[in-house]
Amino acid sequence: MKLRKILLAAVVLTALLLAAGCGKKAEQPPVAQPITAPVTNPSINIEPLIAEWLASDHSNIQLYPAGRDTCVTCHDGGAFAGKLTQQDQLHREFNVALDCRACHSGYGLEIQKSGVVNLPNQQNFKAGKGALCLSCHNERGVPNINDARRASPHGGSQGGIFSGSGGIRTDGFSYISSPHTGIGDTCIACHMTKTPEGLPSHTFRVDSAEDSCSKCHSGLTDVNRKALGDYDGDGTAKGFQDEVKGLLKILEAAIVEALEGGSFATGGGQVQFKDAKGELIAPADISNEIYQAGYNHVLVKYDGSYGIHNPHYVVQLLQQSYKALTGKDVPGATLK
Repeated sequence: MKLRKILLAAVVLTALLLAAGCGKKAEQPPVAQPITAPVTNPSINIEPLIAEWLASDHSNIQLYPAGRDTCVTCHDGGAFAGKLTQQDQLHREFNVALDCRACHSGYGLEIQKSGVVNLPNQQNFKAGKGALCLSCHNERGVPNINDARRASPHGGSQGGIFSGSGGIRTDGFSYISSPHTGIGDTCIACHMTKTPEGLPSHTFRVDSAEDSCSKCHSGLTDVNRKALGDYDGDGTAKGFQDEVKGLLKILEAAIVEALEGGSFATGGGQVQFKDAKGELIAPADISNEIYQAGYNHVLVKYDGSYGIHNPHYVVQLLQQSYKALTGKDVPGATLK
């Protein structure tokens, strides 16, 4: 369940933005002001940034993970800034959203300056200021095809896809990442482009393909640019994201067939597989090939970009998962 602590978060946000350099620095520690209070530096209007942040998922408090030890680190802005891992370290009776303090003070500021983040499958990944984002947006664990529990990647697992280090790979196949991994400041470069006022957008979305992508892809107006091949084998080279969605459907159908009409979903930190009657199948009865396909399907869905974060790698990951499961290449597809 998600609750929006709008008033409290907005008040804190206003004060912390001022403290973090969005307004003139005060000589004394800032006192929280109402959202309508005048900004110290009238040349900078931070209210549009607050409005953008309030409309983003970062302003939502996911109470269940925020209320758990270890999970609180990424789900509470104050806990993240202080690198706190236990609830009793908060010294307060409530959780807060990922507000200004998370990114503009403490650990958030520290990791931005370092530009380096440790991902489950890749240590010391150079990500510029985007290291801040990837420190939480990753799958949390190293996947293992022999994992008896059949663990699933964590939600919001962009790190493994972007870096090309995530997912369960097929032995003996050479996976390749796209040039996107070399973008300076990684996530922030594309997801926090400048607003008309010259400030970084705080929607954390790609609001404009032209603003986010045109430096490398001249004239691009749609992130779903036409693919260079027919990767899902349906006879037509469509938009790249459509090709990836097609691959996901083909892989899902192959998993369902392998389960003889069953299904799969995530729950309790696992990829849970069910038979045709809807009954859970014991993890020990799930083959490695079915698990690999299910894990990688979930990983790509959780990434949310439908391949844009690492186009070459995502196509390979899905196509190889299909081949490992069925013993054949995706029919009619342009293979990566």
